Amino acid sequence: MNLRFAWWGNDARHKATLDAIELYKQKNPNVTIEAEYGGFDGYAQKMKTQLAGGTAADVLQLDQPWLAELSNGNELLLNLNSQQTIDLKSFDATYLKDYVTYNDKVVGLPMGTNGRTLFFNKTLADKLGIQYDQNWTWDSLLEEAKKLHDKDSKMFLMNSDLGVVNIMLMSMLKQRTNEPAVKDDYTLSFTKEQAAEAFSWIQKAYQNGVFQPLGEAQLFSAKTEQNPKWINQEFVAIEGWSSEFSKFQDSLPKGTELVTTLPAAFSDAKTGPAGIRPSMVISVNKSSERQEEALKFVNFLLTDPEAAKLLGDVRAVPAVEATRKAVVEANRLDKNIANAVDLASKKPAVPDNAITQNSQLSDISQDIVQKVAFNKLTPAQAADELIKRYEDKLKELKK
Repeated sequence: MNLRFAWWGNDARHKATLDAIELYKQKNPNVTIEAEYGGFDGYAQKMKTQLAGGTAADVLQLDQPWLAELSNGNELLLNLNSQQTIDLKSFDATYLKDYVTYNDKVVGLPMGTNGRTLFFNKTLADKLGIQYDQNWTWDSLLEEAKKLHDKDSKMFLMNSDLGVVNIMLMSMLKQRTNEPAVKDDYTLSFTKEQAAEAFSWIQKAYQNGVFQPLGEAQLFSAKTEQNPKWINQEFVAIEGWSSEFSKFQDSLPKGTELVTTLPAAFSDAKTGPAGIRPSMVISVNKSSERQEEALKFVNFLLTDPEAAKLLGDVRAVPAVEATRKAVVEANRLDKNIANAVDLASKKPAVPDNAITQNSQLSDISQDIVQKVAFNKLTPAQAADELIKRYEDKLKELKK
């Protein structure tokens, strides 16, 4: 029997996953698994196109925010509530409800738990006199960055592609409202003043040297580890997910120490600063003709202790207690990844709901972030445009 398994990742994830596949094949000699893997660029569109066209792999690694759209008015992913092969009781029930359940169907399972974190080049921060482990506020980011950039104009505090800055925008809005940007009834949770405040911070961040200019940074969107300014240690920190630790560490010179701390927050924030969610999810293609074997393979990847030791922390901290224990005992869980998830778990942000994660809404907010970054809009104009375009799109999506 031949199964296809698609995923994205870096070299470490590819090798660990291929090793786990080999172990599965040893235990199940009648099964051949065709590995379809590569980088993150273009992966989302490829998966959505293949699923819609009936050509997708049997087993799919997906990003959690994509599940809402893939489950909206169609049946592209198998409902895992309807099968007996995987014991869903191995997973935290609230976690499943909050992150992988849509229309009362469990359409994926967490491969790991991710925490949103600030990765600091500690070696560089110490050299520059930056206290990396402080409780970062939006104001202190501006202040520290301005001092750094004024002293050396080629230096910036942190990374800034559109995806990263958009997450910061949404974080600021959630910290003011304690709600996702869009409520379940398709109305906005934030005011014009709150949006303008967030856009004002973004504008100042580009002016003060928090961020490398967007025109430069966007060339390395979703691959900041390849940005020469990171490699050459001309910015000090990266905001990202705990599962990305190894690729950021590996792109720095040997002997450079990378550490994690919490992202920025308002001093009077109503919710925590750290997003916490599945690092990625694994789903079964509903049109697969080999569903039962696909489910057995998924169960193996998520719950088999031997597989867990091979996979280690390449998808962050395992979501199942037994496999998490196996990874720890095998010394395959990086303390920095574990620390990032632990920090995020103690100060988590309110979870995003399905509609807030809609990719069309994200495209709108990223477009407006770009206009602010290039001084095409004032913060007040940006707030007006965000509200107008969100409300127009929400009317369309609600139909």
